[in-house]
Amino acid sequence: MASPYAITPSDETALGSLILLHGRVLLITGLSSDSAVQHNRLADPMVGVLARLTPAEQAELEAIVGAHETRWTQETPAP
Repeated sequence: MASPYAITPSDETALGSLILLHGRVLLITGLSSDSAVQHNRLADPMVGVLARLTPAEQAELEAIVGAHETRWTQETPAP
């Protein structure tokens, strides 16, 4: 089964790797470094930890993210 997580690597213009859940941003690496390499090195083990969530923990995470997205969508006026 494919992982629901993906990484958008940091580059020299965006210092922070994006960790995505089902294609939507879940986390941004937030370390005190001006090195894209360090952010990218951190993103891999972060995804490794997330991938080890139990099915119940994964469901809880997805419920939290889904509830936030629903609320945000309702609060944000359409363009």
